Amino acid sequence: MPTPASQPALPGSDDRDADSAGAPIRWQCSVCGDEGIISNWEDSPFDLRRRRLALVGSVNQIVIADEVAVALRESRLLDPDCERLVFGIRAHNDGAVLAATDDDLDELIGFVAAEANHEPNRRRQRRLDAAFEALNSAAQTLNGG
Repeated sequence: MPTPASQPALPGSDDRDADSAGAPIRWQCSVCGDEGIISNWEDSPFDLRRRRLALVGSVNQIVIADEVAVALRESRLLDPDCERLVFGIRAHNDGAVLAATDDDLDELIGFVAAEANHEPNRRRQRRLDAAFEALNSAAQTLNGG
């Protein structure tokens, strides 16, 4: 059974309906028609809800290329906070939008850099390097650099 964090995103939008926190999630891909119900996800490694309240700064809407979004979704070494960012990426006319605070973006950049540095597959390493460069460039732009 597919879960939000264990399966790469299908090309179409994902329609998720949950009546309340912890309820089973019904999903259907608008492109291929694949569908299912995800249950018993609470407190599993795939539960990306925040465990405690967090003070959030200003959230930046960062436009990234589709290829960068794909590389981020394929990342294997993200912590739950970064996974939450990555799986919150939404479609945009110019690619995809990553909603992140400055601190969240810095943390994500660090995880992508670490994964790229330890990736033995050259092709995947190049994709991660490209994602790192795109995110780093966005961070510098946001910081006026």
